[in-house]
Amino acid sequence: RTEDGRKVKKESMIFPRYHQRQAVHELVDAARTEGPGNNYLVEHSAGSGKSNTIGWLAHRLSSLHDAKEQRVFDSVIVVTDRIVLDQQLQDTIYQFEHRQGVVQKIDEHSKQLAEALTNAVPIIITTLQKFPFVSRQLFKLSEERGEKGSGILPTRKCAVIVDEAHSSQSGETATELKGVLGGEQLRAE
Repeated sequence: RTEDGRKVKKESMIFPRYHQRQAVHELVDAARTEGPGNNYLVEHSAGSGKSNTIGWLAHRLSSLHDAKEQRVFDSVIVVTDRIVLDQQLQDTIYQFEHRQGVVQKIDEHSKQLAEALTNAVPIIITTLQKFPFVSRQLFKLSEERGEKGSGILPTRKCAVIVDEAHSSQSGETATELKGVLGGEQLRAE
């Protein structure tokens, strides 16, 4: 607050360090060249700015276009397996873009996540634990619209950024994430 009692919000601009900039540029270049469907791993040490790297990457991927000027990804989904980290990531990523509808924090329930996925929100930030319940919510949303639902997201191109990938990529919950994002076309094969 200022001396006369007005509330002022202070913002500061941050710039990526060399390793953060390099990671983002290499991943964006690979995604532009190779398209969706590939896996990459970035290792960060403690205190090296992982949350900012994820934030910059999410924003760059959400606006990435190929040589034909087509969007490479319909949505970028940032997933973490711990609520404390989820809040930190949400705050970090949300800071980078203030325009309405670009970033959606999934901080309530699985229906909120299902709606964001259905509407192809550019950047979605959520916890891994919400995915086992999303199929049911996708089915309910289809019924509410009077459509025949399958509980599977229509085929879309999504970039998934997983924080703490070593602890998040096994088990039933990770299988649910892959099942929901696999799309109807993948399920049919």
